[in-house]
Amino acid sequence: MKYQKITAIATIAIISLIVIGVTNQNNGILAEETKDPYPAANDVKIHTVMTFKQGVEESDGFQAFIQSKGFNREKESPQFQLIGAVDADKRILYNAADVTFQRGLSDQNHDYTDFDVDVYLQNGMPIRTFHYADCRITDYKVATDYDKEEGWFGKGFATLDSFTFTCAGYSPDNPLEKYYNQHDKAKTTSSLDLKEKPDYTTHPKFQN
Repeated sequence: MKYQKITAIATIAIISLIVIGVTNQNNGILAEETKDPYPAANDVKIHTVMTFKQGVEESDGFQAFIQSKGFNREKESPQFQLIGAVDADKRILYNAADVTFQRGLSDQNHDYTDFDVDVYLQNGMPIRTFHYADCRITDYKVATDYDKEEGWFGKGFATLDSFTFTCAGYSPDNPLEKYYNQHDKAKTTSSLDLKEKPDYTTHPKFQN
């Protein structure tokens, strides 16, 4: 009887250890799944909206945005680059790259030219916005990147799309300034309301 009790206690202890181990493993897997695979400074993320003749395509799949030309609006056409992991939310954009390659860069009279691109930099609220008009793809590359120091058994691999766009027009926008002005105006209006509001306690009706 004593042996059976000891065996039962040991069995319960082993099962408890297994449950704890599985729970910890699941928690570890969950932590890995919820961890952002592409951490960014100040948690700034890139959101793009591309308006083609074939439809509107939105993507959060770009991790790098480089504006290379366009600030000198009198001498150069706006040009920018988007780099991000290969993803399923770029179907129309992939078509645009393929058709542009097939037709050649000199041919600008096909269905995938003259599209608009809006780039939003945000971290829970919009911080910077860039509006590009009448764009076309002027370069496209695919490459697999990895940590060269840790080699093949390091942190994994990332297969990246790199698109270069050249556009006819470009307009930056500063949502922070708009938010500041609206907030400041609301505060000013509130203060003026308090100043202009009559003090009814001075009315004879309220005097003893």
